[in-house]
Formats: sequence, structure tokens, C-alpha cells
Amino acid sequence: MIAVSTLSFALADLSMVYWFIYFQYYWFSELVVFKHLSLFCFLVAIGYTTVDLVNPFTFSGALLGALPVILLLGLEFFLIGIRQQTEYLPAFIEVSILAYLLVEFVDLMVLALMIWLTGLIFATSLWGTLVELVINNVIFALAASGLWLTRAPMENLIQSMLGRSTEYLFLGFMSALATVYILFEYSLQSLENSAQYLFFLGGIAGTLVIGLSLSTYMLMQTHLQAQHMQLQAQQQAFREQYATELNRQMGVVRKFQHDYQNMLLGLGGYLDDHDYEGFRQLYIDIRSGWQTSDAADLTVEDLENVPSAGLRLQLYHNYLLAQRAGVQLFVQVPEPLTATVTTIKKIGQLVDVTLPPLLPVLSRQQPALVTFELRETAKQLRWLLTFPIPKDARLDGHSRVTASQGTLDFSYVHKNLPAKATATLQLKLHWGQLMVALPKSEG
Repeated sequence: MIAVSTLSFALADLSMVYWFIYFQYYWFSELVVFKHLSLFCFLVAIGYTTVDLVNPFTFSGALLGALPVILLLGLEFFLIGIRQQTEYLPAFIEVSILAYLLVEFVDLMVLALMIWLTGLIFATSLWGTLVELVINNVIFALAASGLWLTRAPMENLIQSMLGRSTEYLFLGFMSALATVYILFEYSLQSLENSAQYLFFLGGIAGTLVIGLSLSTYMLMQTHLQAQHMQLQAQQQAFREQYATELNRQMGVVRKFQHDYQNMLLGLGGYLDDHDYEGFRQLYIDIRSGWQTSDAADLTVEDLENVPSAGLRLQLYHNYLLAQRAGVQLFVQVPEPLTATVTTIKKIGQLVDVTLPPLLPVLSRQQPALVTFELRETAKQLRWLLTFPIPKDARLDGHSRVTASQGTLDFSYVHKNLPAKATATLQLKLHWGQLMVALPKSEG
């Protein structure tokens, strides 16, 4: 094994664990315990380094030297379980394996190059350790910056794979490769002149990182293609629905033009004959035959402030459903939204599970209307659903509004809320409001 001083070992431990934790949570901002990811990584790295230094088996090469790793992963899994976020556990383990291999690959290659260029004595000294850590931190910072554009696609991929068999197959494949690599690492480090094997070990780690990254990329592209095809099919269905509604409105307009001409001719005839009683009766007949128009006043173009085409079509689809149920749906998006793709997608899911079941009850309210509003702050995307209520309306728990005209049940919202999201239901004198606050992903 390569021997270094305790101070060099502690500094290397602190730096490597910091970046390992950082890449672990890079695509899981909802799992971070503290508000700031860097602070969370630093505190965990300090705790890990402390345990590693006091562990009597750390420098012996025994399997119990991995005790700090077991405690670290156990703590992370415990926090995920206690916060009821276990659905993220398989994906979190997969990303942890990738983060471990990346950190190992960079550290081993930098250390091997330093030994080759400067010699083993300098590379294992305190100054050599400091130079190595500076180079490592620069490379890790560049890698974090380069991965920035993958955050939204990876978040979508993770969300789409939750609970699917593909996720567990990929987890088994990555776990087997990681186990084989760890066995190689422990075997080679226990040999004499283990510095000579650093290039070989780093090459294995690099090969695994590239292979698993390409596999993840292929999964991501497959997911994006499937999502694109699904969105195209959804858009086509919504466009057909919009065209059908538009044709119906055109038929209503043409019929009104014909009836309008007949009404003017009839009224003009009574005026020419000075038959004011007939004029009055015809007007009464015309007025009694009027019905409130159910023609759609909202168009897809009115929702241009919504950045997602899928959410725009979902809102318009629910608007047409409300019109058919006799409920006037008002949509308010005061400013262009900048929330992440995952947050916008979650809003669309909540809309689809919430609005349609409410329409039959809302149609019996006076007035029969509901207002859908999206508001955005620096940290949250808020969805406000405002609706009229009768005087006898009462809150039943946290998710139901009961009244003589029916029950408004918002339990589906609570069941579909992601981590750290909140839903608040409140009643005033004549109206009720549901407010859902979704945290925007960090970054």
C-alpha cells in the first residue's frame, strides 16, 4: 500500500468525500437535507474523515477499514427512508456508483501521473498531496460545470424510471460492475509496489465510467424519444379536439348569421307595418330563445406565457372539459415561467388528477366558475385554484370541502405531491382556494 502522513490522508479524505457527496446529490436536490448543497457536502465530509481517522482498521487493509463507507451510506439511506423518499433509492444508488467511479478515476490518474513525473517520495509528501488535491478539485469543478446541461434531462429520466423494471435491471448491472472493481482495488492495493498498478486500476475505473455514462446516455435518449413521441400523440389529440371545437363554433356562427338575417327582416317588417305589438312579441320570442353561449373564449395562443407545450395543451384540454360541464375556467399566467421541466410536468399531472373530478360539483355552484392561476417566486412555483362555495361549506380535514351541493375532494393532490411540496386548502365567506407550492430545483 502507498503510505502517507495522517495529515495528507485527512486532507485527501476530506476533498474526495466532498466531491463524492456533491456528485451523489447533483441530480437529487429534493434529497438534500440542508438548504445549501455545498454546506451539506462539507459537513458530511468532515464527519466521514473523523470516523475514518479514529477507525483502528483504516490503515490495516482489513475489510473493517470500509466501516466509514458503511456508516455513510447507512446514514444516507436512513435519511431517505425517514423522509419517505424511498422511491428514489435505486436511482440514488446508481448515481452513487457513478460518482464513486468518477472520483476514483480522477484521483488515481492524477496520483499515478505525479508519481511518474516527480517520484513516489514527493507524491506521497504533504506538498505532493496539496498539489494533487488542487488538480483534482479543478478537474471536479470542470466536470460539475460540464454536467450542468444534463440536469433537466437526468431529472426527467429519473422521474420516468421510478418503480420500473428497467431501473432495477440497470441497478443490478451497475452494482455487479462496482463490486468487481472494488475487489480489484482492494486486491491491488494489498500488493507490494502497488503504485505500479495505479494506471491499470485507473484505466479500469475510467472504462467503467465511460461505459456506464454511455449506457445512461442511451437510456436518456431512448426516454427522450419516447417522451417526444408521446407528446406528439398528445398534441395531435388535443389539436383534433381543438379543431372539432372550432368547427362547432363556426357552425354556431353560420347558423347565427342566418337567424340574424331572418330576425332583422321580421323586425323590419313589423316596423314597416307599424305593428308594434307584433314587433314586441317577436322580440320576446327571440329573447326567450337565447341561450348562454358555450363557445370557447380561450385559445392555446393565450397561454404563451407557459413554456411547456404539453402543459399548454393540458390546460386547454381541461378548459374545454370545463366548458362542456358548464363551468367557466379562467386561466391566469401573469408572467413567463422559468421553472424546470420536472416542475412544469408535475403541475400538469396535478391539473389532470384534480380538475376533471371537481367539474360536476362546480357546475352546481353559483356562479359556476373556477380560476386557475400560476405564480412564480425565486424558489417556488405556486398553483392557485379558486372556486365559489355555498354558505354551508365546511372543511373536512385537510383535503375535502363538504356542502349540501356536493363534496370537493382534493385528496388526489396530496397523494401526488413530490417531496418538499405543500398543499393548503382554505375557505373564506364565498370562496375557497387550494394553493400548491412546488419547490423549484436548485440551480
